[in-house]
Amino acid sequence: MTPKPVSNKSAWVQLYEARRTGSEVKSRPPGRPPAIIPRRKIGLTLSQGETQELDAWQGRLSALMHRKVSLGETVGIMTRICSARHSRLGEKANVSTLADLVEKMIG
Repeated sequence: MTPKPVSNKSAWVQLYEARRTGSEVKSRPPGRPPAIIPRRKIGLTLSQGETQELDAWQGRLSALMHRKVSLGETVGIMTRICSARHSRLGEKANVSTLADLVEKMIG
């Protein structure tokens, strides 16, 4: 048996790409087909500035990828980036205020 090729992409990047891959058309029962990757719709309350930032990032990511990136993908990507930055801080991060947290995450 031949080994499967190893991908250098993060697992979450592969999940986003899996959503975009087309599959062969098959007959199926009527109704909406199940999603390849389960997603959950949520509601957010954002300020005008936060909405503008999200829109700007959505545009930047769309331009980089040469395709329309959804707002959900944009939030997902940014969340994963924050998770990676947080994991770099590790347990040594001593934060007591939001300002401390932001400084450590971006600094």
